[in-house]
Amino acid sequence: MQYINTKIRFVTAASMLAAGMLSTGAMAQETIKMGLSIPLSGAGAVWGKGIEFMCAKAAQEVKEGGGVKVKGKTYNFECVGYDNKFNASEGTKVAQTLMNRENVKFIYGFGTAAILATQSLSERQNVMLFNTSWGKSSKGPQFPLTFQVNNTPVEVMPAMAKYITDTHPQAKTIALINVNDASGREAESVYKPTWEKLGIKVLTSDFIERGTTEFQPVAARVAAMKPDIVDVGSMSPAEAGQIYKELEVAGYKGIKVATNGNSAESMKATGGNAANGTYVGFAMVYDSPMASDHQRKVNEEARKATGESLGMAVMGAYDMIYMMKSAMEKAGSVDPKDLAAIMSSIKFRTFLLRRQHCSDFAGLHQPGGRRQARGQGPHRAQEKLTPIAKLAVRNAWKKIASAHRELFLDVWQLMC
Repeated sequence: MQYINTKIRFVTAASMLAAGMLSTGAMAQETIKMGLSIPLSGAGAVWGKGIEFMCAKAAQEVKEGGGVKVKGKTYNFECVGYDNKFNASEGTKVAQTLMNRENVKFIYGFGTAAILATQSLSERQNVMLFNTSWGKSSKGPQFPLTFQVNNTPVEVMPAMAKYITDTHPQAKTIALINVNDASGREAESVYKPTWEKLGIKVLTSDFIERGTTEFQPVAARVAAMKPDIVDVGSMSPAEAGQIYKELEVAGYKGIKVATNGNSAESMKATGGNAANGTYVGFAMVYDSPMASDHQRKVNEEARKATGESLGMAVMGAYDMIYMMKSAMEKAGSVDPKDLAAIMSSIKFRTFLLRRQHCSDFAGLHQPGGRRQARGQGPHRAQEKLTPIAKLAVRNAWKKIASAHRELFLDVWQLMC
């Protein structure tokens, strides 16, 4: 993978969809607003901008394909994003704005703290909540209108940690660094026992306040412990890069892990060569020969629009639109309760796979993942979906091609 400096320019969903929303067809046209509660400032902005882009991209594709036909009406989607600043208080404000001012009935949330704040309102107001929480507390039958659209540490960590320990059997100790909020606390509750189960001793488990910009003190302290592995867990890619840069200055030369890492450009921008060799657990390689033409094309569009290649953290916004399309067509309704009732039985177009019409949604809102409702174990299928990549500043896809080829084969066998 060749990395180049790209000027980041902010592209709103509204501006991307404006041209496509001007024309009208013979059938009655309706617009469904998809509210986005996402970080558009601070360290999490890389994710928020990617989510906004992918939501708008899928909405544009649906529009160009003729929209969604339900009982004599044609529906299209409009993505409306607000900055939740990655915290609960702003998440509550955004939820109130989306539900009470924008009158949305469908929300996509990002950031565990903001998602939990939104959920406390959405479930009571008959609003469907799609989310990418980095934890499992938002899942379960007690939340019938909430659907998880990505993996969590519960599914990612068993495969991630095993891959690393199998690759580096000499590793015996680890230091964990997480953000001090709901995302970090939930993640740490999974990371720590997972590593310990594999025989890795946790030397320290540190929590850093969201928005911290000075990482030298924690890096110096962690480096002095000489852990074999440092996992920066729930930190954003930009923060992870800064931490690894400071660790390098402090003399650390061990194994680097970013469990939810997915934005190579951000990690490299802040960490430079210190980010090289980091294992990232939430990345995909969509500019490699293994990607489909559509995946490569959209990935290039995303890089031009946001300055970042696509990763797992933003895929759900694209998939959500197609989940909605399939559910609306099957239910013959646009009511959130009607859609929620049949959501576990739909098939939808997904950006994750080369074959884009073979993904199902069975049990995704339940703890344990996508296939639990079909009787498989709670983590087995999702472990197969964990895209473990080793970040290389140059020609990254060559180093991980064989791993991803094996990954995609497993995904196809499970889901098609």
